[in-house]
Amino acid sequence: MTPSRLPADQRVRDRVTTDFGTTLLLEAGAGTGKTTVLVKRILALLRAGRAPIDRIVAITFTDKAAGELKGRLRDDIERALESATGDERERLSRAAADLERAPVSTIHAFASSL
Repeated sequence: MTPSRLPADQRVRDRVTTDFGTTLLLEAGAGTGKTTVLVKRILALLRAGRAPIDRIVAITFTDKAAGELKGRLRDDIERALESATGDERERLSRAAADLERAPVSTIHAFASSL
């Protein structure tokens, strides 16, 4: 993407994807790219070995959104596995195998699981 075509909030998107030292709340309107940014952040955490998939919590408002998030995460993990090697490949393989145990859900489902 050329600089003139980057979203106005690109700096925020980059921070969400790379700032692992900060707990973040991502809030934006429908169709603004929340799921894309969240998937990129989770994938970056997995690739860097910062946390296994079952220790990353992603909370959405609807079951539909949680299902979409998990599906897109599965697709991106599988795509990343195609070029991953060494420890990164091992981490991503483990994440793919453990994805169904990952706490990606609504706040009600998450609270119920506790």
